[in-house]
Amino acid sequence: MSLALGGVLLLAAGLSAAPAHAADPGERKVEIFGEEAPQGFTEVPAQIGTPGKNRAAAPSATVTPVEVNGPSDKRIDLVYLGDGFTAAEQDRYSAQVATSWNLLAEREPFKTYRKLFNVWQVDVVSAESGSDNDPAEGVVKDTALNSTYFCEGLARLICLDIPTAESYAALAPAFDQIAVVINSDTYGGAGYIEENLVTFSGGHVSGPEILPHELGHSLGDLADEYPYWAYPGDGSVYPGEEPVEANVSVHDAAQQTAKRTKWWRWLGAETPDGGAIGTFEGANYYELGIYRPSDNSLMRTLRKPFNSVGQEEMTRKFYEITGLIDSAAPPSGAPVTAPAKLTVAHVGIPTVSTRWYVNGHEITEWAGATSVDVLAKKPKGHGKEAPWCGRKDLRDKRGCTYTVTVTDSTAFVRDPAYRQDALTSSITWRVGDKRH
Repeated sequence: MSLALGGVLLLAAGLSAAPAHAADPGERKVEIFGEEAPQGFTEVPAQIGTPGKNRAAAPSATVTPVEVNGPSDKRIDLVYLGDGFTAAEQDRYSAQVATSWNLLAEREPFKTYRKLFNVWQVDVVSAESGSDNDPAEGVVKDTALNSTYFCEGLARLICLDIPTAESYAALAPAFDQIAVVINSDTYGGAGYIEENLVTFSGGHVSGPEILPHELGHSLGDLADEYPYWAYPGDGSVYPGEEPVEANVSVHDAAQQTAKRTKWWRWLGAETPDGGAIGTFEGANYYELGIYRPSDNSLMRTLRKPFNSVGQEEMTRKFYEITGLIDSAAPPSGAPVTAPAKLTVAHVGIPTVSTRWYVNGHEITEWAGATSVDVLAKKPKGHGKEAPWCGRKDLRDKRGCTYTVTVTDSTAFVRDPAYRQDALTSSITWRVGDKRH
């Protein structure tokens, strides 16, 4: 049996007929890619090659910051590794990392939310250049991560040794996502769903296109929007209940509107991948009985934009990881003695803004401010009285509190519950003065 990666037919030994997770703990579920679109799943070994051959107790490599936008506990850390790049080929590796990151950062919602990411490059050095079974089956190369084409007999499926890759990624300050660039001009790659790891050929123009799709899974928890598991046109009918993923549904447009569920707020709206949001039959590996929001988004075909539903869900997921507030001074929960200055540092996204409250009353003239003064007594001078807890309209017998609310007003999100939850953060300080 063979896998026609660029064509219509997809038949391969080892491909499951229906969605399933790897039953063997030594195996991993991976997504397979043609040059134009994802093409199903298979299961592969987690460890490639001779056990222990490539797994030093503490691997060493230089870690190069590509782009750092904040503390790792407040950012999504994307770590690039290279395999099959010798010491003399590290410039080539760096160039391919830059190509991949620039491609990703120009695609929404990564473009708008670029500052929520830190990007690290681990300069993994291999003894030999290239990858196993490339350019032909039977070729063997001595590489750090033991990457190989023809994984499970599939010519363009690139597997590697997962424990070794993770040990190298751990050299970076943190890692949430791992992207492994393979030193080859031959198209190939794989999406390791449960490891948040992607492999792709760095020298082929279509190789880096795999990463945005896989991040739709690992960061956005988005379902695939293509209608087959092992081969297209199989006539499969979705047998289950409503899926948990935001971008697939058993309900058509009329049902979604009536139930006010899934992407009903987006129905009829223009979508970045073309046309309008609706309910298009065929998704989540089934041809019939389940719907996707748009005809042909990135979760269906490579090189496409995410649709509006995918963008909304990914924006929410980004903030669930990072939050909107990087720091506050004094720290949240710390006692404050007036007079004092309160400061908040939020993520540097243009649509993020602040609103301030004293004892629950909004101070409109402070809108957008990142620091305010806490006064212990009525200010001197003429003109409008500055906000402070003793001001007649702001007094509260229960004490004195200052609150800042940080919100993202992005048009990517329509669900008010998302706005109130993931897209809003608040800090409240309880204020005293030197007499208390």
